[in-house]
Amino acid sequence: MKLFIIFFYFFKNEIIINLRRIRKSIYFFKTFSIFRLLLYLFNNSVVPYRDKTFRNYILKNSKKWKNKNNLKNYSNKKVLITNVFDHPGYAVTEIIIGKNLMEMFNADGIALLNEYNPKQILLFKSFGIKEIIILRNYNIIVRFKYFLKAYMIIKSCKNMDEFLNFNIKNVEIGKAVYDHYLRHSGKGTTNKFEPEFYVFLSKSLRIYDQIDKHFKKNKIIATVQSEVQFIPGIILLQHALVNEINVYSRVGTAVGKSNSFTVKKYSNYEDRHKSLDRFSKELYDLINKNIKKEAIEIGGEIIKRRFEGMIEYKKIAQVFEPTQFTNGKKITKIKKQDINKKDLCKKFDWNINSPIGVIFSPDLTDGVFLGSSWSLFRDNLTWLRETLIEIKKIHNVNWLVKSHPHDELRKVITSTVSEYEKICPNVNHIRMFPNNITMASIPKFIDVAITFNGSPASEYPCFGIPAIAPCESNCTGLGFTIDPRSKKEYFFQLQNVKKLKRLNNQQIELAKIFIFAQIKLTRIPSNLITTYSARLFDEENFWVEMTKLLDQYKYENDLLKKMMKLQQINNDLHTIDYRIIKKGNTLNRLWESLKNGQTESFLAV
Repeated sequence: MKLFIIFFYFFKNEIIINLRRIRKSIYFFKTFSIFRLLLYLFNNSVVPYRDKTFRNYILKNSKKWKNKNNLKNYSNKKVLITNVFDHPGYAVTEIIIGKNLMEMFNADGIALLNEYNPKQILLFKSFGIKEIIILRNYNIIVRFKYFLKAYMIIKSCKNMDEFLNFNIKNVEIGKAVYDHYLRHSGKGTTNKFEPEFYVFLSKSLRIYDQIDKHFKKNKIIATVQSEVQFIPGIILLQHALVNEINVYSRVGTAVGKSNSFTVKKYSNYEDRHKSLDRFSKELYDLINKNIKKEAIEIGGEIIKRRFEGMIEYKKIAQVFEPTQFTNGKKITKIKKQDINKKDLCKKFDWNINSPIGVIFSPDLTDGVFLGSSWSLFRDNLTWLRETLIEIKKIHNVNWLVKSHPHDELRKVITSTVSEYEKICPNVNHIRMFPNNITMASIPKFIDVAITFNGSPASEYPCFGIPAIAPCESNCTGLGFTIDPRSKKEYFFQLQNVKKLKRLNNQQIELAKIFIFAQIKLTRIPSNLITTYSARLFDEENFWVEMTKLLDQYKYENDLLKKMMKLQQINNDLHTIDYRIIKKGNTLNRLWESLKNGQTESFLAV
């Protein structure tokens, strides 16, 4: 790329940085009272934020934790609590996990913020966390020096594959930049070093140096980090693991129950790319020994309700249905209808005796490295393209290609539909999945699910339908998925779909046990966090409900704290609700609420 274009982009980015600063300054004066701010400089009990609901929460929260901050930390141990995503719900969750770790390890807390955010600083300090680290942007001269360094690094790389291997002391900077570029460009793959690569690489180098300095300066024994991909997520995660520091990460929430989650403990650098909800062998042993029958029944009911369209039983929000409004854009809700194989084949003029396979396209720009420690393809889009090219030659199978909902929700440049239209125009045995078909219909007419580490790998085996995944997923190797370990083997599996048999009862049960572990056994509710929607966020109501929980909070009823302590004692990979394992009243209430269709009771157990 011509030199002047690259440097033009640097100065263009400088304008963007300064415009962002202006917007943040305007927002600051809108949300903070200058008079209260002046008082705050002399009296920390004054909260300078204008919103009364947030002020009330901060004041009550500060009093709540004041008496809990008297532990003597003679060894100077510290827990680093990161917050790189500016959302109150995420921030509170990370802080509460961090507070539990501080108590468990008798350590002080340090906050690390992606940028200066006075509101988040007030929030951390209300929990008694006084030391705040801000990832700095520095001035234009320093940024330009890092930009030159980035330019020289990229110039030294012969191609994109070589750049992807670029690392600093095993922290994979090249992958972080590539991942970040796909996410923010809306493109699913690239072999070109676009101008954004130089900006993102220079930013990564700045962040790495700052993190390295803080890790050397402080005796950090654990970190809390929910965002473990993109920039700075990948860098923070891998730097901690390289230095043999455990990372605790909040993992997914059941839809409509955002205060219920599992905490995963990363301990090994080798696990840096593994799926957040890839569970240990010990967890399955625990289930099989104690509650195997119940796990199979409950897992089966969960998947049944999910496919019936009950959003509460889905893994995460918007997996199959977009929200009504997204970023101000109204999404038209399409009326769904049930359909069987006979009607589907009639619709597309297909031979009813031919098997039907569905290609479940993933989010093409979302974290191409997180979730798989091995993959046959560089990224999601490369997999989709090569799969479409291959199935064009497989005429004894009829294929449907299903878009991911995020194709519509996000501003993606390359979508599943555009790839289909480019690669498979006028190919009768390959069609786009009709968007007016109910989810419940799918298991009735498909014979195989093809996915690239998405949820179909665990969902469709619950119905006896084989699933092929050419990269590591959260359920790879558990005995109910087909996991080819080479492209040759993957394409062979596609070519021989007609010979595939339905899964046996044992495989179906294994899939249902996984669903049970993922959705219920490892999800722990917090009595300090209210439910909220990340996209349709009502902040005023959030702080009102959070304040109510403070008033009701009882230390002895803090289940998350109890289960995190057991996680540490048992060296578990994830938090586990051991009340369910005991096969007592908790399991009985869980099963009864599910059988009786009491969704809220089921989620609350």
